[in-house]
Amino acid sequence: MPLKHFTETFLVVLLGAVLALTGLLTSTLPALPDGALPWATLFVLSVIYPLSLHSLFQKRRADNFFRNLHWLPSLMLLLWLLLQGLALGSSVTPETMQFYTWGFSLLPVLMGFVALVLFILKVIRRRIPRLTFLALIIVPFTALGIASAQGGHYEHELAALLWQGNFWKVDDTGILAGLLDRNGSGKNLEPSEDPQEEEWRERIRQQEEREQRIAEQKSSSEKSSHIRSSSSSADSMMIGSVSSKPSKLPSSGFNWSIIISLFIVVYAAALHDRTRKRV
Repeated sequence: MPLKHFTETFLVVLLGAVLALTGLLTSTLPALPDGALPWATLFVLSVIYPLSLHSLFQKRRADNFFRNLHWLPSLMLLLWLLLQGLALGSSVTPETMQFYTWGFSLLPVLMGFVALVLFILKVIRRRIPRLTFLALIIVPFTALGIASAQGGHYEHELAALLWQGNFWKVDDTGILAGLLDRNGSGKNLEPSEDPQEEEWRERIRQQEEREQRIAEQKSSSEKSSHIRSSSSSADSMMIGSVSSKPSKLPSSGFNWSIIISLFIVVYAAALHDRTRKRV
């Protein structure tokens, strides 16, 4: 049996409300990485929404195009994540990507409503009531979105109300840090009467002792390396001072006085030999 007219009209209006609500909440998401956990929460809810209607669509043989329209909220959130990833992986600032969330994410919401209107015009039945209900949703939503973009900044107030708690933080104060801390150094490692819990705590204590020994060995090796580098620097300075250029070069070989004396002795010996021959 196909969907009844009233049921289909209710689902059309519900989808319009979900699109508007998704656009509003998307505009309140903090930039990554602070917005990671809020985005994940919204994305899980946006996936649960069409999955919860899957059995109904199967039994009532709903139109495939109408089924796929229910994935539009998930697609809106995925596009937001893609733009945030581009901002993180490039020189583009997150503020440049604010065109997507301008006016309660008015651009993606309007595109979703256009697709919904195309479906309404396709099925012919109950056009006027469905378009009227959708208009009652999109017209005030558009007005509030534009008013917020013009200076109202209502999404900032809503973001402070929804996402500013420590629960959503990804640093050491948030829920993720609390979950990790249960398996880390912040866990109670005192001896326990429960054998299984004591065995688990003993493993953690051994791991911490091993990490502490590694840190101490690393620290000692750094100190010894520093001492060796200081010693080698001092030796280099001593060698440099010893091997510096002397102020006066040492004398080597015969000097001029010895050479002249030798010439005089040789000349005297030659004269003596000539005189002896004449006599």
